[in-house]
Amino acid sequence: MAYNIEFRPKTFNEIIGNRDTVESLQSLLQQKDPPHTFLFSGLTGCGKTTLARIVANELGCSEYDRIELNSSNNRGIDTARDIISQMSFKPLQGKCKVYILDEVHATTKDFQHAMLKALEDAPKHVFFILCTTEPEKLLKTILNRCSRFEVHKLNIKMIMRLLDNVLSPRKIKINIDVLEKIAEESEGIPRQALIMLQQIIGIKEADKAIKIIQSIKTDQKQVIDLCRALNEGRAWNQIAGIIKSIEAEPESIRRAVLGYFTTIALNSKDKKTALRSAMIIENFTDNYYDSGKAGLILSAFRSVMQ
Repeated sequence: MAYNIEFRPKTFNEIIGNRDTVESLQSLLQQKDPPHTFLFSGLTGCGKTTLARIVANELGCSEYDRIELNSSNNRGIDTARDIISQMSFKPLQGKCKVYILDEVHATTKDFQHAMLKALEDAPKHVFFILCTTEPEKLLKTILNRCSRFEVHKLNIKMIMRLLDNVLSPRKIKINIDVLEKIAEESEGIPRQALIMLQQIIGIKEADKAIKIIQSIKTDQKQVIDLCRALNEGRAWNQIAGIIKSIEAEPESIRRAVLGYFTTIALNSKDKKTALRSAMIIENFTDNYYDSGKAGLILSAFRSVMQ
């Protein structure tokens, strides 16, 4: 399992950093009538969705009543209408229903206008948690309806603590220079630090591990572009062009793709999306130690053709 999923905090006490935000949330949630609309903003990978899930749990929401939508894929007026039409239904098991809208800045203006009344006058059993990297793209009327929280990057000391929390219980030792390089190159993003750690976890030579960390940083954008292209089912010539531009080790790319689509598959409420993610995971299961970049090309080609 991808480390950024396996070691995702499940309670407020497990969160490293962002103490002011955590304490403010805890205070709000202890109120008899907590707000029904939250907005978490911050860089990708800083823990917005993790916080949203913890808040949902603290509100008494069961996993069956927690609805997560990626607004990049569910962004129009029809999605807003679906949410509004389902709001009146009581929760299946827990005390409430919670809608977590990731990347909510990607929604259309029609979506945002349609949701205004729902956000302001949500039923007692319904809560909304909006997550975004670009809050300035939201309508001011949306922002005014939310209790807003910013999720910040971690400092190097906090990243080192995060890495130690993963390694110490498992009695795994890694060269301190390698850990410091991860803390530096991850730029305070916990998800990125865990991805880097997982990709060098079995490498004993410190110099080799550091080179891999540097290549991960250099090629991060291209790998994300590849994952998005596969997810969107783009034409083969576009995907081939992205692969040509990536200089990282094919095996590290394969692991990154697996981590990306594992996250989508586990978080998707849509069967079609989950099935496509599972198909791509299957195509990237075999390692590339012998086949190298040819193996990467074959995995991507199969994903496009299916």
